[in-house]
Amino acid sequence: MAMIVPLGASAQENETTNATGSIPPEVLEYGGDWPLPNYDYANTRATTNASIDAGNVNDLGVAWAFAIPATGAFGAASSNPIVMGDTVYFQDLNASVFALDLENGSEIWAQRYDNASVLGPNGPAVGWGKVFVAKDPFNMAALNATTGEEIWATRIVFKVNETGTLIGEGIDIQPSVYGGQVLTSTVPGTGDVFYQPGSIGVIYALDQETGEVAWNFSTVDSPDLWGNPDVNSGGGAWYSPAVDTERNVTYWGVGNPAPWPGTEEWPNGTSRPGPNLYTNSIVALGTDNGSLEWYAQALPHDLFDYDLQIPPILATANITGEEQDIVIGAGKMGRVYAFNRDSGERLWVAVVGEHQNDQLAGIPPNETVTVYPGYFGGVETPMAYADGSAYVPSLDLSSNYTSTQATGQESFNESVGRLTALEVDTGKVLWDKEFDSPNFGGATIVNDLVFTATYDGVIYAFDRMSGEEVWNWTAPAGINAWPAVVNDTIVWPAGSGEQPVLVALRLGAEGGNVTMPGNITGSQTGNMTAGNQTMDNVTGNQTTNNMTGVPNVTITMPENGSTVSAGNVTVDVNITNFSLVDNLGGAPVAGEGHIHYYLDVAPPTEQGKPAVPENGSYAVSTNTSYTWENVTPGMHNLSVQLVNNDHTPLDPPVTAMVNVTAEGEAGNATPTETAAPEQPETATVDLVAENIAFDMNTITVPAGANVTVNFTNLDTAPHNLAVYTTSAADDPLFVGEIINQGNITYTFTAPEEPGTYFFRCDVHPVAMTGDFIVQ
Repeated sequence: MAMIVPLGASAQENETTNATGSIPPEVLEYGGDWPLPNYDYANTRATTNASIDAGNVNDLGVAWAFAIPATGAFGAASSNPIVMGDTVYFQDLNASVFALDLENGSEIWAQRYDNASVLGPNGPAVGWGKVFVAKDPFNMAALNATTGEEIWATRIVFKVNETGTLIGEGIDIQPSVYGGQVLTSTVPGTGDVFYQPGSIGVIYALDQETGEVAWNFSTVDSPDLWGNPDVNSGGGAWYSPAVDTERNVTYWGVGNPAPWPGTEEWPNGTSRPGPNLYTNSIVALGTDNGSLEWYAQALPHDLFDYDLQIPPILATANITGEEQDIVIGAGKMGRVYAFNRDSGERLWVAVVGEHQNDQLAGIPPNETVTVYPGYFGGVETPMAYADGSAYVPSLDLSSNYTSTQATGQESFNESVGRLTALEVDTGKVLWDKEFDSPNFGGATIVNDLVFTATYDGVIYAFDRMSGEEVWNWTAPAGINAWPAVVNDTIVWPAGSGEQPVLVALRLGAEGGNVTMPGNITGSQTGNMTAGNQTMDNVTGNQTTNNMTGVPNVTITMPENGSTVSAGNVTVDVNITNFSLVDNLGGAPVAGEGHIHYYLDVAPPTEQGKPAVPENGSYAVSTNTSYTWENVTPGMHNLSVQLVNNDHTPLDPPVTAMVNVTAEGEAGNATPTETAAPEQPETATVDLVAENIAFDMNTITVPAGANVTVNFTNLDTAPHNLAVYTTSAADDPLFVGEIINQGNITYTFTAPEEPGTYFFRCDVHPVAMTGDFIVQ
């Protein structure tokens, strides 16, 4: 479906605009480096200014490696750096921004935001002496490009529902720069909450000088969200737009509608009848005021989370004998589309990867179907284009669906990654390569080579004409990001694993002993080869950036399920990756704040509101110990929460709780000499997280039981177990510590009231859920 809007007189006048005056001076000066998210405004990801080619690629070795200090839901990095002259600009998945020396990787400056709720693919844009980034899921910021000092910050996420609750919308895009504006977008969610009813994605242009909103465009065409704002959500742009600097038009890929596939009340998306514009579309917007020039919807009424999210590519093609300017889009539906750049007319569609049941208009009641590609499959990361060919990274990963929910996905270990070359005149497949690991590494063209990388950390170079593999190298961590290439150097983030790094591969570099900052050390041997170069030991030479992690709190005393003396009851806690400061009521600062202690009340965790209960006891402290006085005999819940300076919960919330039995009289320090109380039942659960999924979707325990969960995280991404009263996740019963790959034991007390409760991973609340049944 395409809606064609004539360009009209104003658009024709735009064609004569001096585009050079709209392009930041740095982008003009360093146009041969890597000045934009995908190299150029056409998003080609193709450079001929580098000296690397098939004849010398085997001479690549490790020049330097910079340890990435982030830990996030998708690792430490999920997009590419910007390189201008001697400087590399890079943002990690905790929103922290770094300027590094291209020659040796040394740090020039750092702006540490350390926000663990960033999902990505975020990243920097550079222009007019500034570095533009999303500093957190709600605010865009401009930094001084020389010092890293913040110049301005603009909040573009304000939306609240009728009760005043902040709706889950956020920024996850790497912005771009053009026409005196910063081009960015929101999506309908943040790192831990997605597709809340009423959430929409909005495209924004901000004035680069002041941060003020110049214009915005809603990617949902219906003010009442297709008739049901209490259920529906969707839209938004995940990746940078293409910019036609002659037409003064931007081209954006838009995400999917929700709920997908539906709900119990509204199966198969019946809460949102119709095509659900402008989701799963390319939208062409004027740069001056965001006017809609045309849209082209690839998939109306999507049921399977099939965003058309990939950065659109601008190219010229011979379509049935006629030269046409085109725009190429792709997404998680595993299809690539070519549209006429002036009208939005669809010219061809190419299918990449495996497909099964992906064209269903609905799923019959009480049936489960396997769909290829699934919600983590298809084209997930940027394509590249040069000389009449497009190169498309994708993965074959299935998911299971009913008419009301996604019920699981295929293992990453069983999925197949791909790189497919297409002829842009026709969409015909020229060649197709298959990998044993998902391809999240994008595609990047350097002269006669096309590079990509897989989730297991292997970087590949292929002859882009024949598809023949000519080189590969294994990084010290998994890869779900894509590189910048300048002169003789490739700068590639490898961010998924215990040693995430931004690594520079350079022609003629010796490799061997390479130092990394902070406390990361280790010996990576054997498979760390680059042609005939070997990277033997990765140790460290810079100490300016120590690894930081997600804030965490645990109660060390009393133990869960223990018996304590009535009267004075002391709670001792241990905190990590968080600083206690005496700035009560001050402005929030990432990584610092204080503790709220609670007695017999669940910690309030609503974002943006003080974590103060309406009923029950709570206390504010900057100490890791607090004593409750006059605690009466009986069962009690003791809880704690890390909070910001202004008393609001962290994002995501960080809490801990234990249940104890108090004996004796209040004020009496000695326990009463009574028979030991009847011990509650116990339940032990072995729970495994692998490939962004739990190995069970139902946990059953006795009412009031002391529950022990032996939790194993086999992924490199962080996970936890949290139990809530309902799937709304606004009333926590237990929130476990988030861990990276490894094991942890959780203990908590099951509710006394039998019924069906809800459990999830707070980091991946859509993909990892289940029923917590109390009998």
